[in-house]
Amino acid sequence: MILKRDVLGAGVAATVGLLFLVPLGAQEVIDLPAADRRLSADFEEVFRIGSFDGEEWETFGEIAGAAFDASGNLYVFDRQASRISVIDRDGRFVRELGQAGEGPGEFRMARQFTVMRDGRVVVADWGHRSYQLFRPDGSFERMVSMGGGGAIGMGDLAPHPSGEAVISGGAGTIVAMRGGPGAVPDEPRTRPIDRISLVGAEARSTVLAEGWLPPRNENPQELSGGGMRIQMSTAGPRTFEPGLLVGALPDGGIVFSDSSAYQLKVTPPEGGVSRVLRRPLRPRPVTPRMQEAEKERRLAELEAGEGPRMRMMVSGPGGGTQSPSQEAVNEMMRGQIEGMEFYPELPVLMALETTWTGKIWAQRRGDAPSEGGPIDVVTPAGQYVGTFETGVTEMPDAFGPDGLAAYIETDEFDVPIIVVRRLPPVLN
Repeated sequence: MILKRDVLGAGVAATVGLLFLVPLGAQEVIDLPAADRRLSADFEEVFRIGSFDGEEWETFGEIAGAAFDASGNLYVFDRQASRISVIDRDGRFVRELGQAGEGPGEFRMARQFTVMRDGRVVVADWGHRSYQLFRPDGSFERMVSMGGGGAIGMGDLAPHPSGEAVISGGAGTIVAMRGGPGAVPDEPRTRPIDRISLVGAEARSTVLAEGWLPPRNENPQELSGGGMRIQMSTAGPRTFEPGLLVGALPDGGIVFSDSSAYQLKVTPPEGGVSRVLRRPLRPRPVTPRMQEAEKERRLAELEAGEGPRMRMMVSGPGGGTQSPSQEAVNEMMRGQIEGMEFYPELPVLMALETTWTGKIWAQRRGDAPSEGGPIDVVTPAGQYVGTFETGVTEMPDAFGPDGLAAYIETDEFDVPIIVVRRLPPVLN
């Protein structure tokens, strides 16, 4: 059956898009148009913050994330400084919360955070093995334990509309939550996306969807360098392997992509995939030339002190821990790069975000395998809004109310900054 629906792009008149609905069990499958319709990225700049020699609150070390509340306040998590700065919608400093330390409301190893619409803040602190909760006024509220056994995936967090839970997905690391014999968790068979309730003293998870996990090489992986040798239980993800891309929807559902195909899977609040949005864009094969170019790129980043870094703590004399030298770590990483295994094809999608009202921004891969390409904007119901051409705009790092969007950037001196722009209603 062919349906005609009105589609409105930014700066263009209303047009008619063709959507093909294909029944597949209980799932609705919608084939989006094959041809791109260009969108304009002429966004209004609202304010920018970040400075090498400014006030302490805007001298950022490592911006690990940003988020908005319903009032349009911007929250900036500086992982290096162990603090969260709150800025109002006019770019004025409001307050800070958190600091490095051992006590409640202090961060030992804060890795992820999110902000509820009412301004409550949730911080995943792996050093405390707890979610730390802060009230809208910035005061410490309480800790919620991550649990004393099993394993937890270190995925990004997003607020649940109930205000009493967070959504976690896209975990790239699994952390054992107990020590001693048997502490290493079983290898996962899927990539779950969870709704984590923070109501009680201990977090409780409900699986909303099970993302596909590409088959892995079960042979142990060994890294060596500087006289050290580390053996992992199995090999990690292959280079260019499809990631689990997750976006939270304002009704409590989610949208995710878990394969190399262009498929956006939408779930209702209770979980389970109800709709699949597809575009007829095929993955490209990974060639030997691509493999060599990627190895050269990563080695160049390593030598320049850029790109992904590896930090380790190993057991030392007397049962303590010590950090290996950077030279030893670099030697291990060089060996890891030289021995990289590659997925056979390039996933079409490489990033996914959802806006304040629930629109989906899906970034496709660029001409170079490790570079971002065009960005599609669609709705969870299957309406295609349009596409930003490569390089016209970056993916926002946070979406807020009234079209606010935050972009984490660097200035001409490589100083971290955040630029807040306003998007037209059709895009937010």
